[in-house]
Amino acid sequence: MNKEEYVSGERFHSEIKKIYNGEIKWAVNKNSSKMAKVVYDPAHLNKKYEGEKRGKGKDFATWVFSEEKGTEESIFSTNLELMIDTTMEPNASIGLHFHDTNEEIYYILEGSIRMTTITKEEQEHTEELFKGDAHMVKLNQGHYGTAGENGVRFITVAVKK
Repeated sequence: MNKEEYVSGERFHSEIKKIYNGEIKWAVNKNSSKMAKVVYDPAHLNKKYEGEKRGKGKDFATWVFSEEKGTEESIFSTNLELMIDTTMEPNASIGLHFHDTNEEIYYILEGSIRMTTITKEEQEHTEELFKGDAHMVKLNQGHYGTAGENGVRFITVAVKK
């Protein structure tokens, strides 16, 4: 992974908003060198909290597909919202956020992550996940997570309501 290729999340979401810099034809194939590469520092910052729930460290995201509002590619006819390949630094965390419009799956490719799922009533479940494990957050649930001491790499897939 070449960290020099990544642009800040703030710049990407305010100025660039383009997931793919290549041509997309009727047979959709994407070259990885033309996919948006975004670094979040941190991912889903939640200023309401300290510690894990706040979010910290770097999250390097390669946007593979997106139908998310603001970055729509308009290539899917189904409810797929996004697919992202993410690598988080050791001990980096994703801040607490809720999914009111989609459901999301993480599939762990390398390393480990401690994920906490939380209901609106603040019921929590925490589990350590490793290569080959998966995490899902359902509609109206929230989650936050912390990468292990060697970091983590996972694929995120989200489906719209």
